[in-house]
Amino acid sequence: MLSELSSEYSVRPARLDDVEAVCALCNAWSKRMHGFASHDPNEERVDWQVPGFDLETDTRVVCDACGSPIAFASVWDVTSPHVSIGSYYRVHPDHDDPRLEEALLDWLKSRARRAVKRAPADARVIVRHYAFDRDDRRRRLLLHRGYRRVRQYVRLRIEMSGPPLPAEIPQGIEIRPFDPKADLHATILSVRETFRDHWGHIERDLEEDTRMWTHWVEEDRDFDPSVWHLACDGNEIVGVSLGTTKRPESDNLAYIYTLGVRRAWRGRGIAHALLRHSFAAFYERGRSVVDLDADAENLTGAMRLYEGVGMHVVWRNNEYEKELRSGIDLALRSLEKEEEHAR
Repeated sequence: MLSELSSEYSVRPARLDDVEAVCALCNAWSKRMHGFASHDPNEERVDWQVPGFDLETDTRVVCDACGSPIAFASVWDVTSPHVSIGSYYRVHPDHDDPRLEEALLDWLKSRARRAVKRAPADARVIVRHYAFDRDDRRRRLLLHRGYRRVRQYVRLRIEMSGPPLPAEIPQGIEIRPFDPKADLHATILSVRETFRDHWGHIERDLEEDTRMWTHWVEEDRDFDPSVWHLACDGNEIVGVSLGTTKRPESDNLAYIYTLGVRRAWRGRGIAHALLRHSFAAFYERGRSVVDLDADAENLTGAMRLYEGVGMHVVWRNNEYEKELRSGIDLALRSLEKEEEHAR
């Protein structure tokens, strides 16, 4: 446990003024692993203030003898039904200590177990963790501690040497910018519907979900509604591409957080049009490289779409999970299960 390392390290909850130092140690790890930064202080600060996230209970900072942060751990458990708990940690590469990593994982599991009391009585509860394909040490550690690999996600990228091909927008569909005042609620509902048939989806509380989205839109100083694109059929939002031009990896890079089309409108080329439209908007803003993350085993065949527009895999990230309590699995594992619920 972390308390057993107290003679060498001090441990405490994170404070808001730790953001810069925590991002620095996370970026040091990322640069050693990937060659570039991964954390932006503004983005991290916004996440640390999301409704439901409590720095006192959901984070730990480990400091060296001089009081400088050298490790960080956090648990993400902010919305009902509290059955799939995200966990994360990083240790500065100059402070390599296997005992510290073990202690951090102990704390993460202990904190995640608190969700069991908040989850529905008959529901299965798990804690999730991610490890990059090239991170052999983390993979071995997770497997040794009883985690199992359940999914693989990929970072996809397109690098444009010139203006991208224009979007071919299907007849009857309009692609327009997001209006934060008029479109937020409808966009949330559209995204929730879009991802109901994605592996691992859990239906979350709408009110809590709305508070989170509102926080991100209103509190993120880098939020740019002009690179949030909505595909509309009349007044109805049927697909979205929600992105940003601010990324820590490079000044030349843009990122798409969310891309999706509601099931009833799939197969018409709307997702393809949204991607092309997004690429053009980013290119006009001086971003010739665009990334997005995707489920490598996507149930709806999205990987074919990404590869078809010229995107390629730049790294792979594996999801591991450990069961905290057995029970009914509320997460979607197949389209057949989703169709059963629909009936």
